[in-house]
This record gives sequence, C-alpha cells and structure tokens, in this order.
Amino acid sequence: MEVKLKAQDLISTQRRWYSSETLESVYYKVPVKRRSKIEKIKDNCFCSRTRVWKVLTTLLPIIKFIKKYKTTNILGDFLSGLTATFLHLPQGLGFGILAGLQPINGLYTTFFPVLIYMFFGTSPHVSFGSNAVMALLTQTVVQREADRYLGSSTLYLISTINHANESTGNNSTRYLQNDLEDIKVRAAMTASLLTGFILAGLGICRLGFLTRYMSVSFIGGFTTAAAIHIASSQVPKMLGIAVSSHSGAGKLVKMYIELFSNIKLTVISELLVAVITIIILLVVKILINEKYKDRMKIPIPIDFIVVIIGTIVSYFGKFEEKFDVKIVGDIPSGFPMPKVPALHTASTMIMDCFVMAILSLAMTISLAKLTAKKHGISIDDNQELIAYGISNIGSSFFSCFPQATAPPRTMVLSNLGAKSTLNAIPTGIIILLIILWIGTLFESLPVAILAAMIIVAMKNLLMQFGDIPRLWRINKFDCIIWLITFSVSVLVDLDYGLMAGIGFSILSIVIQNQMASGKVIGYSDREDIFVDSKNRVHVIEISSIKIFQYQAPLHFANAENFRKILYSQVADAIKLKKTKEKNEVKVENQNVYEKGKKLDEIVRHIILDFQMISNVDLSGINILTQIMKDYKAVDIEIYIVKCSSKITETLRAADFFENFPKENMLYDLADAVYVINSNKATDNNENTTTKSNLSENTKL
Repeated sequence: MEVKLKAQDLISTQRRWYSSETLESVYYKVPVKRRSKIEKIKDNCFCSRTRVWKVLTTLLPIIKFIKKYKTTNILGDFLSGLTATFLHLPQGLGFGILAGLQPINGLYTTFFPVLIYMFFGTSPHVSFGSNAVMALLTQTVVQREADRYLGSSTLYLISTINHANESTGNNSTRYLQNDLEDIKVRAAMTASLLTGFILAGLGICRLGFLTRYMSVSFIGGFTTAAAIHIASSQVPKMLGIAVSSHSGAGKLVKMYIELFSNIKLTVISELLVAVITIIILLVVKILINEKYKDRMKIPIPIDFIVVIIGTIVSYFGKFEEKFDVKIVGDIPSGFPMPKVPALHTASTMIMDCFVMAILSLAMTISLAKLTAKKHGISIDDNQELIAYGISNIGSSFFSCFPQATAPPRTMVLSNLGAKSTLNAIPTGIIILLIILWIGTLFESLPVAILAAMIIVAMKNLLMQFGDIPRLWRINKFDCIIWLITFSVSVLVDLDYGLMAGIGFSILSIVIQNQMASGKVIGYSDREDIFVDSKNRVHVIEISSIKIFQYQAPLHFANAENFRKILYSQVADAIKLKKTKEKNEVKVENQNVYEKGKKLDEIVRHIILDFQMISNVDLSGINILTQIMKDYKAVDIEIYIVKCSSKITETLRAADFFENFPKENMLYDLADAVYVINSNKATDNNENTTTKSNLSENTKL
C-alpha cells in the first residue's frame, strides 16, 4: 500500500558537510585531567555520617527497609509471607527427600535461608530456600559420596567393628545406615558452604555480569530438562517401586529401563494416592487459582491443604499397615547442633558446587529482576549475590543443602504485594513452630503425595516446551541452543547438558558472526533517505556509487567473509583487475548491476557504512587495507562513513591512514554522496575547460 507524503509530514535539516576530521575539529572533546588510581583511592578514603550510613545500608539492606517502613505495608507483607509458608512446608518436605536426605533437612533449608536473606537481600519478592533443581543437583553429590562410602570396604569394616560389641547383625546394619545418613548430610552441608563461598565471592568481586553469558534459551532448555529429571525421580515413589541409584551418563535412561522391567511390582494403592493428589492439585491450581487470580486476594493454598488432609486420612486409615503405602516416617523435633561441614570432601564436589552457584544465581536473580521491573523498584545485583552466598554459608552449619528461590513462592510474594524482606517473619515463625513441635504430626504423610506434589510443581517448567515454535520463529540459533541443552541434559546428564549448552551458546556467536550478512543501500527517488535497496520500490542506486553496509564486528573470524560479501554484492575487484589487464573495452561484471537493469556507468565509488560495525581488530584492518589496494588498482575510490570514535582510534593506531586518505572518512552517507558529486562536478568542469582550450588551439 502506497502512502502519500503530506507537507506536514516533511522534516527539514540544514548543516554543512563533514568529514570525520572536520567534525572532530568543530565538536572537539574538552580535555579532562586524568587522575591516577592512587589519587582516586585517596579521595575515597574518608569517613562521614552519610558514607557510614550508605555502607551500612548496602551491607544490611534491612536497615533501609525498616527506616522507610510504612504501617500500610504490614498487611501485604503478612499475607504474602503467610501464603508463601503454605508453599514452603510441602516443598521443604518434598525437596528434602528429593535431595536424597530426610524431610527435616528440607524444613531446615526452608527456615535458615529465609531469615538470613531477610537481613542481606534487596528484593522483597525473593523467597530464598529449598528449590527443586538445587535439590536434584544435591542428590547427585550426596549419592556420589554415599556410594564412595559404601564402596570403601575399610570404612564398612570399621563401622561394623565399632558397634560389634553392643549390636546384633541387624543393629550393625542400622548403625551403618545412620553413618550413611550422616555422610549424606555432611556432603550436602559442604555443598551449601562451597556454593555460598562461590556466590559471595562473585558478589564481592562484582562479577554478577557473568549471568549474561547464560542465554534465555539455554536456561529454558536446562530447567526443562531438570524438570524431566525431577519428575522422573518421583515416578518410582508414585508407583511404589524401589529402583537402584544410577549415576553418570544416561542415568535417566537406565532408571526407566529398570523401572519398566519391574513395572509388575507397582503398588496400586500408592499409585491411586498419587493420581488422586495430582488431579486435585491440577484442578484447583488451573481451574480456580489461575482462572480467578484477579478476583482472589490470596490463592487457595491447596498444597498445604492436601498435606494436612493426606496426613489425617493416612493416619486414621492406617495406610501403611493396611495398604502398604510408604509414609514419611520419623521427623525429629528441634534443631540440630551446629556442625562444621566435611571439608575433606570439598575437592570432589567443587565443579558441582560451581554449577549450583551459577544456576542459583541465574534462577533467583532473573526472578528478582522480573518482579522488580513489574513493581518499579530497584535491586542491587552484587548485593543480591552476597545475600545468596551468606544464606548458603550460614545455613550450611545447620544440616541444610544449597538453596535458591522457587518461582511459585516468588510469584506469590509479588502478586500479594510484599513490600519488604520483612515478609519472611511470618514464614520464619510458622516454620519454627513446625520444626519444634508440629513437624511430628506429619510423620504419617504418604510419600506418594509428596511425589505427586513435586511433579505438579514442575508444571510451569514443563510447559516451556511450548516456547520451541516461538523460538524457532524468532531466532533459529536460540531454538537449537534450547534443543541441544535439553537433549544432552536428559539423555546424558545435567552437568553434561550445562557444558553443552554454554559451549554451543558461545559457538553460536562465532557461527552467526561467520554468517553475518551485508546489504546494498539505495536512495529514495521521493525524499532524502537511504534504505536497503533489495526488493524495495521507490529506491534507486546512485549513478556510479555503491553503498555497502556490513552487519557485524570486523575481526579475525569474519574478515574474509566481509571481503567475500562485498565483492559479490558490490563489485569484484579481482575480476575487474583481470579484465582491465586484458584491456577489454567493456567491463562485464554482473554484480555491478541490479537484476534486469544495467547502470549507465561502471561503479567508480564505494561507500562503506560502518554503522553496524562495533569493533575492528588487526585482521579486520589488514583486510580493509587489502580491499583498498584492490579497488584502487581498478580506479574505484573508497569512502568510509558512520565510523565510531573507538574504531577511528584503532585505525589510527594501526597506521591505516598511511594508505587511506583521511578526507575519505566522512560523517554520514549524505556527506559522502555530496563530496563524490562535488568532485564529479569539478572534474567535469575541468574536462570541459580542457576540451575548450584544445578546440581553440586547433583553430589557431
């Protein structure tokens, strides 16, 4: 559809033409005295009330929250914290089991991090604590340490001898089991400590920007794969089938092979409990909580309700005795004595902890930024890292495993209007009561219910499969990153998927640079505007001038690609040179012409538009120099426009202007076209004068 131009739609600008050199001389930079690092350090070494307050509130953001706290915020913080607790309880119990530990460890991991983050965190919507992905990764670590312990015949012998005098054979096995549980808990504590040190170190060193290297597609593929692993780990519990612990590449495949080979051992009662739980949770979450979320002040805490009802029904119905339904079992009251993590095992899990630290950071900070943007507040990225680190470090002495936020809890705090981190107070109080007294009441809770709840909690992560068609439409490479990360993580293992995802993400940048395109720019025949000339109406190419724009940095990886595209789309200097050497009268170069149209003249001027080129390295400069020489040999003059100050300085440092005239570095496309046309007019006048003089001489 053609749009007619109206007089009121026209804009007019007036200025002189500029080369890059003349522009710098007119709009020169005011020299600024550079101060040494020692002078800067000296200026920062002072003390004042304002400075002390700033440092104190940066390290302990809760002080600022308390100082600015309004009484009108109490209701929002209380309701949001209370509702988050209804998620913390079932998630804590379930994720404790998922981590390969006891349910009480999940409650500890819910209690301590929430309170520690309250003091050091800057986001009112982060509910730090147990997380399914972190629990799954912890399970890998603790199971590996347990297998190492069981595989050590020496340790087994020592354990048996220690208890031989006071134990029967069965009791000896029980003591070994207790030792095994202690090994697992110590391994989880060590993982939490190391994860905390890594996170705090990243925050202190101001390295929060590292998450930028984890693309959205990578995180989507990885978390979806993690959801598959998490849900799969609960399937045997739902079926009541005991499967062996598998580790290493292909462990998920091995688990399913063993599971289906024993499918006849399914406990129907446990399967029914799990299926009924899933149906109830999905119906309430989808058909009520999500559908009517705008009308409800707080969502129905269906997870909490299911845990209570399930426990009551199981206890009075004697599910364990009558129907062979496994229950949670012993939940000790009170807190454990603080213990030092098993530091001697740190070297075996450092890479696992680095992965957990990066994932904890990526999952938590992304949700914190999302909710901060929604509510128009700001968060301190580096202080957040420090808060995550301190939470992991502090809780590691109290039998906790590595932590992160969980999307459902963060969304609850955001939707219910939490205004400060003080929303952790009602959460902490209720979890404290559960740990001290109420926890023992949940000993009859069927494990199948917790397994079903964990699977349903993966719903939103599993729904990320729906993002694949959209990713394919937006960017093919993003979609491939998603699929590779997901496939390797599921079919091999999560740590391999992490490496494959990050590796291909980096490789995709290189590939995209290699595949960078260029385009020929044309001039409108209706107004003063330069646009891409390909398949556009009202766009013409200026006689004897070609304008070329390259859409990527110019460096060693794509320098040859730049020359190849330039020669193919504009003019092939090599072919033109060969033609010139053969002294042919007509130069036949199809690339010089538009499809179906020949220009009146051969290309004599090429303008390189550097607007999209963000940086140039030595290889790029060398290829530019070679291109200049090639075109000069066939009488084609090169101009460069829209070159940033940074690139200009790089070119100057590389002595590029010894072979390239500075006056051919121009500010804009209009300047370059103006200069070329002015030079052509001057040449024509000179030729006319010369011809006139020759004519006069002939007459004489």
